Amino acid sequence: MQIVHPLADEWTDEYAVFVAQTSVVLLTEPLQSFLDWALSEGLRPVLLTDEAARLSPFVSLAMNRAGGFWAVRGERGGYDALTGLPIGGFADLWTGRPSEGERVPRFNAPAADPQAVLSYDIFGHQRAVADTRVGGMAETVHAALGGAALDLWGMVEPLVEPFGVEPVTETARRTMPESPTMHARACDGSYCDISVGRTRRGILEHIAGGVTIGGYPAHLAPLVEAATRALMAVEAAHQPTIGFVSVAEVGAGVLQGVGVRRPEVPLAVLIGPRAVHDLAPQVEQLRQRHDVLELGRRRLPSLLVRFSRTDQGSWAQLIAFAADLGLDRVRAAAGFDDVQVHDRRSGVGG
Repeated sequence: MQIVHPLADEWTDEYAVFVAQTSVVLLTEPLQSFLDWALSEGLRPVLLTDEAARLSPFVSLAMNRAGGFWAVRGERGGYDALTGLPIGGFADLWTGRPSEGERVPRFNAPAADPQAVLSYDIFGHQRAVADTRVGGMAETVHAALGGAALDLWGMVEPLVEPFGVEPVTETARRTMPESPTMHARACDGSYCDISVGRTRRGILEHIAGGVTIGGYPAHLAPLVEAATRALMAVEAAHQPTIGFVSVAEVGAGVLQGVGVRRPEVPLAVLIGPRAVHDLAPQVEQLRQRHDVLELGRRRLPSLLVRFSRTDQGSWAQLIAFAADLGLDRVRAAAGFDDVQVHDRRSGVGG
């Protein structure tokens, strides 16, 4: 007897597969429901597409959150969409077992006309009171990074509702203690995911997205300054706990296609006052070893660390900073461990 699954095209006790046959893969309701279901069942989600397919940024973000894998059906057989290495079965995507054959040709050279976004990942804390609003931090970031204003939002693609802080706040309020991920987009292709979770101290808002900047830049210094301005704006207008800004390569239309890409490059990180207070003994050491700006109130400042040293790689600076700071301690100080996660068996993800 043939069993038809309402969400997955193939499934086992270890993984589930969603087959997308469109040239542009959007985070539609069926795909979002598939990812929610796979997470609730403890399965690895696998997205299977043709070689010409491109993923919307919301699909890329959702797949990252779900720990998903992207497989491609090519002329020579199946392969990993992120590495170009052939696979004999879906389990090869995560087991690391070597497969016979070379990378597919499109992974031998970078894109001829790479585009870029200033990517951000920022957490902010607020009191859980009647006048608390959600979504304003995303507006601040997009304005500071030079992106167009967010104008559409929704729970799945295509996004059709006019963006506004009030409807986003109302959706988050109705779904507490943890909201689903809400998606917003601007007319220039810039994009943002917004989610909120309740903690013992209030609510923790998380925004992650990207602002388009055109062609991939040849120099990082102007981008470090742009990241600095954006994080300073966040610190001045909100209550950040931690935030990162980096530069990432994307395809035309802010889509992710099959092929080699430059690795994401960190530009700056912001540590909010609560974490700085709890990490006070290390602050002077950080000033001596890194490019650090103190922001906000003198007695309880925020720290903005810029990865601006030309004699060191950006990743080397980030790794050194993380080692000096101890990010596990930052997580606890920022309140991430206090977030109340709801039971995913309810089928509501995010």
